[in-house]
Amino acid sequence: MASSELPLVTVITPSFNQGKFIRETIESVLTQDYPHIEHIVIDGGSSDETVCILKEYESRDSRFHFVSEPDNGQSHALNKGLKLAKGSIIGWLNSDDTYLTKSVKKAVDSLENHPEWAMVYGSCYITNEENKILKTVPVQPFNIENLFHGCIICQPAAFIKKKVLDKLGGIDESFDFCMDYDLWLRISKNNHTIGYVEDFLANSRFHPSSKTATNFVDIGFPEILRTSVKNHGTASNNWINHFLLNHYNKGLYWYLKLFKSNSIFGITPKISQSNLYEDSWAPPFLRLFIENNEEKPLHALIIKGTQENYQWSAFRFYLNGKCFKTMKVDKGPFTIEIEIPSQQTNPIIEIICKQTHISNDNRKISYKITEMIPLSEEEYQFIKEFRKGSKNVVNWINHNRKPIPNFS
Repeated sequence: MASSELPLVTVITPSFNQGKFIRETIESVLTQDYPHIEHIVIDGGSSDETVCILKEYESRDSRFHFVSEPDNGQSHALNKGLKLAKGSIIGWLNSDDTYLTKSVKKAVDSLENHPEWAMVYGSCYITNEENKILKTVPVQPFNIENLFHGCIICQPAAFIKKKVLDKLGGIDESFDFCMDYDLWLRISKNNHTIGYVEDFLANSRFHPSSKTATNFVDIGFPEILRTSVKNHGTASNNWINHFLLNHYNKGLYWYLKLFKSNSIFGITPKISQSNLYEDSWAPPFLRLFIENNEEKPLHALIIKGTQENYQWSAFRFYLNGKCFKTMKVDKGPFTIEIEIPSQQTNPIIEIICKQTHISNDNRKISYKITEMIPLSEEEYQFIKEFRKGSKNVVNWINHNRKPIPNFS
């Protein structure tokens, strides 16, 4: 078959200041034995040697093209590349990763032999800065449930039909880290078949400045939860337990706020309105309006803050106009955790503090608040179990949290 009759494969490489690695990436594409290929690099306006390298390749190989200009990150760069791509099959190779010999041909042959496949992926090595193999990526043959529990697809070893990407609207640019995981979830839940070849197709390079090394926890985990909830309505305990066991030191409130914002324990109480000042100062009469859920109603309240003007302050708590708690809060940072169960649809909590002073702009203020978190009973129990240690809270999650993903 003449090369012009073969499917054109477009490899898209997002790039920014990866001059140390990008030559090796380009060579791994242009030295493939597959004859009908184009390589597009979308560079974000690199200030290192990247652009010089890109100009060199564009001048000597008609299959190579690049754009270098400021962009909005990796996801935006990929979508720009998709608009320029002429191929019917898309490879996505980051500027520090490389293809193995014959990987493009193996991918094309698999897609040609299985026309029902929307994409195909193979196995992948993790390599170091010198591209020496460290270990293999834990890739598995495709299964939608296994994909929900973990990212079983390694992005540089994946090839996707362009018509599928176009149908899905390309890459979701709201993701900075796990846009690939989001894409696999979107492809799989839209009744597209994903194929797997039992062969190594690519190297994924791990180095100190790589995203996996620098952003896996602080950006990656929140995005994993967000894309899981976005696509399947919930997140797997496997993801949650992995981070609790390996990154427990992020702390209770980091996890609590993250889980609450992603409804990991379902729809739980939240503050719908308050008279807290925009600069976080509390008036002497603080009122909180709670939006309750009848299945997971208000059970407790956490308030974190600081008061520096008095040796101590007297706090009085009211639920729907009835006083239920009084306490003394010493000078300095404080954390208040109180059980305050209420089945009412929209309960009102009021906190009165007698110690007040006048701010520079003539407001009556008492203390400053950094966190106000209403909790369901399940969330409150999570707090207590978290404080017993990572293994204990993981065991509790496995026993008590039973997510049911929506795969349709």
